[in-house]
Amino acid sequence: MATYQEIVQKISELQKQAEEIKAREQATVIADIREKIEQYGLTAEDLGFGAKVPAGKKAVNRKVPVRYRDSAGNTWTGRGKRPGWLTQALAQGKAVEDFLIR
Repeated sequence: MATYQEIVQKISELQKQAEEIKAREQATVIADIREKIEQYGLTAEDLGFGAKVPAGKKAVNRKVPVRYRDSAGNTWTGRGKRPGWLTQALAQGKAVEDFLIR
C-alpha cells in the first residue's frame, strides 16, 4: 500500500502532466474556434459576449440631439468624427459656430 506522501507526490505529478496536456490542446482548440468564427462570420454578441441587458429591464437607447446643421440639411450631433460636409466648410473659412443650432 502506498503512503500518504507517495500519493500526494503522484497527484502533483499528474496535475503537472494535465496542465502540460491542456496547454498543448488549447492552441489547437483556439485555432479551431477562430476558424469557425471566421467561417460563419460570428460576432462577440452572437457568442454571448456582448453587453447584456438584465432580465426585466429594457435597453436604453438615448438619442443625442443634433447640434449642428448646414443649409443642405446635413446634421451632426457633435460626437464622433467630424463629418465631411463640416470639414469642407471649415476648410473654406467657415466656423463651427456658424452651423450651431440655437
